[in-house]
Amino acid sequence: MRPVSYMAAVIMVFFTATAWAASDEGFTVSSTSLQIQEKTGDITFEGKVEVRTAEIVLHCDLLVVQTDKDDPSKILSGMASGNVVLTRGNDRVKAEKAVFDLEAGKVELTGVPQLSREETTIEAEKIVYSIEEGKATFQGPVRAIFKAVGE
Repeated sequence: MRPVSYMAAVIMVFFTATAWAASDEGFTVSSTSLQIQEKTGDITFEGKVEVRTAEIVLHCDLLVVQTDKDDPSKILSGMASGNVVLTRGNDRVKAEKAVFDLEAGKVELTGVPQLSREETTIEAEKIVYSIEEGKATFQGPVRAIFKAVGE
């Protein structure tokens, strides 16, 4: 069962990246365009988006983040889409779309999401991660590949 717990850790890595605004170490976001809508609190990064913290790198085509209008440093929810790839060390998350709701404590990955760590890979039609419960639900069809280390 150890590889499955690794997969939950990989999803948690994704959540960590979504909380980059609260990072004490800071973060960098680069893209080809940026749009800020003060009235709604929406921030949109588009084109070759890269979010980088000390340990985590997130790449996607589009990142839309909803912030608290009264406190723009507080991220409420958001969506990364198009070639979403998040890496932290040997952990990797790939999907076409990732929607996160920090208030509800959920991250949903769609578009044949794939979670990988070392020789273990799990892919599904949809993966939902409950942050509070630390629980990942893989919705089918699901394909899991477990290889022995050193094979």
